[in-house]
Formats: sequence, C-alpha cells, structure tokens
Amino acid sequence: MKAQLAALSVFFLSFICQLFLAASSGEALGKGFGDHIHWRTLEDGKKEAAASGLPLMIIIHKSWCGACKALKPKFAESKEISELAHNFVMVNLEDEEEPKDEAFSPDDPSGKVHPEIINERGNPSYKYFYTNAEQVIQGMKEAQEKLTGDAFKKKHLGDEL
Repeated sequence: MKAQLAALSVFFLSFICQLFLAASSGEALGKGFGDHIHWRTLEDGKKEAAASGLPLMIIIHKSWCGACKALKPKFAESKEISELAHNFVMVNLEDEEEPKDEAFSPDDPSGKVHPEIINERGNPSYKYFYTNAEQVIQGMKEAQEKLTGDAFKKKHLGDEL
C-alpha cells in the first residue's frame, strides 16, 4: 500500500509540474505585450496571413531594451490595440527570434514589407520604433487602411478584373 501511495504521489507531482509548464507556456507568445491578444509564431502567422488575407503585424523587441520594457504595459493595457489586433495576424518576436531573412527588412524592395508605414510621430532616426500606445494605434490604423481598407481595394480593383 505504501508503495502504491509513493507511486501515486510521484504521479501527482509530475502532473502538477506538467500543468505548471502548460500554463506558463501559454504566456510565452505574449511576452508582456498582452496575453489576451491572439499571438502566433512567425511560421503560423505567415501561413494564417496568406490564407486569411489579413495583414501580418510583427512586433520585434529585445529583452534588454529599456524602451521595449516601457512599451509592454502600455501596449498590453490598451483596449484600442486589443480591438485593432483582431484585424491583424499578430506575431511577437523577442531577441534571437528576430528573422534574419531580408524579406522581413523594411528596406526589402519586394513589397512584402510595407516600409511606408512608419512612426511619423516618433524619432526620425528610428522610424519603425514606437514608444507609446498612441503611436502603435496610429500605425495599426494606417496599416489597416492601406492594406485592407478602401485605399487598398481601389489600388487592387484591377487585379480582380
């Protein structure tokens, strides 16, 4: 009987550890930017964006960056960002997860990345960096209009004819 209890306690300990790991892995994609947002991995995000036609929004940040750390709670607490996120395929990349592929560079001439969507209210030397929720919201609204709104539809009307 004692051997059965000992085996059972090991099972419970293992089960509790697995539950803890499962719960903590769910937080991995949010990385402080809001666990309520439906984050995808880069690979899943690329597939979903291609299938859905929704624009892919990639947040790239560094764990050591003070500005990134300061933006996290502002981003996570913004109801407007949360609402706008439903119109994008959201991907959150940190440190070494940043893609090295030139296709993800804002200077890529292929048109996959839209370098014209910049932080106009930010530092002109760092036009793709955002320091507050309002700047992110403005960028999301601009991207939504240019990539899915009336301007996008007018620009691509001829593609369907």
